[in-house]
Amino acid sequence: MRHTTRTFLVAASALLAALVPPAAGGATALAAPLAAPAASEQTPGTVVQRDGTLRVPAGEEGPATTYFRAALPAGTTGTVKARLLLSGLTWPPPGSDDHLPAELYGKSWSCSVNGGAFADCPYGGEGLALPGTQAAPFLTYAVRVDADSWAGDDQPLSGSFDVTDATGHRIATGRAGFAFHPGTPEAHYRTVLHARDRSGVLWQYEGTGKAATPLRPRQRVGGGWGAYTALTRLDTPTADGRGDLVARDADGVLWYYRGSGDLSAPFRPRVRIGGGWNAYTSLTGISTGLLARDRDGVLWHYRRAADAPLSAPFAPRVRVGGGWNAYTSLTSSTFLDSTVLARDTGGVLWSYRSSRSSDPAVPLDPRRRVGGGWNVYTALVGTGDLGFHTSPDLLARDRDGRLWLYEGDHDGVPGATRTAVGRGWNTYDTLL
Repeated sequence: MRHTTRTFLVAASALLAALVPPAAGGATALAAPLAAPAASEQTPGTVVQRDGTLRVPAGEEGPATTYFRAALPAGTTGTVKARLLLSGLTWPPPGSDDHLPAELYGKSWSCSVNGGAFADCPYGGEGLALPGTQAAPFLTYAVRVDADSWAGDDQPLSGSFDVTDATGHRIATGRAGFAFHPGTPEAHYRTVLHARDRSGVLWQYEGTGKAATPLRPRQRVGGGWGAYTALTRLDTPTADGRGDLVARDADGVLWYYRGSGDLSAPFRPRVRIGGGWNAYTSLTGISTGLLARDRDGVLWHYRRAADAPLSAPFAPRVRVGGGWNAYTSLTSSTFLDSTVLARDTGGVLWSYRSSRSSDPAVPLDPRRRVGGGWNVYTALVGTGDLGFHTSPDLLARDRDGRLWLYEGDHDGVPGATRTAVGRGWNTYDTLL
């Protein structure tokens, strides 16, 4: 019996040794823990952009914010980092003075994680780096984008939002998208129209940047402007209170009004330039200074002197040429240079583009015919861009007091299509 028991024990031990491999060092391992899969074997977590692609207004509306919710794989620990990778960017070639792809110009980005303070997101590689943070089952990242008005027609940006662990391995990913649409151009891009009513009050209409509704409701500048027999701007007035003008009083004295930089009070106190300006039947401001037509139809150019005092802003006059009495209206539109628009007695509109010549006697290129039929209007006034980054425009008032907008091309030449602005403009005796 004892022999049988011993034989059974030996056989059982041999069977157990065959089933369980020996551990390191020769000891028998009766059990081994199940090892965790390597990071490269884990299923990545997900990142979801709340509400999908972010629509960003490009202009003065300010930044738009989107949120990404990241679900990390179970057991993730330590510091994790995130990157917003944008595809399809055209990176500048090595040695170029440009440091960013063209698609990123005019846009500023800031980021935060889990409700923390926003900070700039630095560019690098193919996208933006977000703040690092300690791992958690769920993380919420905020990305804030501010785009200037030049970015309104840019192509959408898309790519992925990736979260990586301390080793740089991607542990969560999802899609990201941003679309840019025109907003309201910044104040320094938007034109202001000035209008003097028949009681001598000057009003201003701030441009919207939208050609369909180009002007905001009027704001009062002040009274007493009926003392002047001529008003003309020297450059394009803008919604940030910039833009100078000159005014001639009944005694022939010319006064200078410099832009203040404050739209609620757009002009600084006037400065006297001098007398004798009643010799002219028309005054028209252009980018290089002032054009003045005398009673004989001779046009003179008063070139604006750089860094000159306001009391003496112009160099001595230079004769441009005769024959300008053929025109019943002279106005100018300004973009980079001025274009003078002149209507003759037959109702034909002509354009004189700035010559960019260093010779003050040749401020304008030869005229080009725009078209006929312009005698239906009682007032023509060239403006800056009332649309959205297109070109200088032209406003025209008809005999019934209706105001019309003609969008111009880059030479300041009005197109054939007009848009109704509004009625009641016969209340004004001067538009500029």
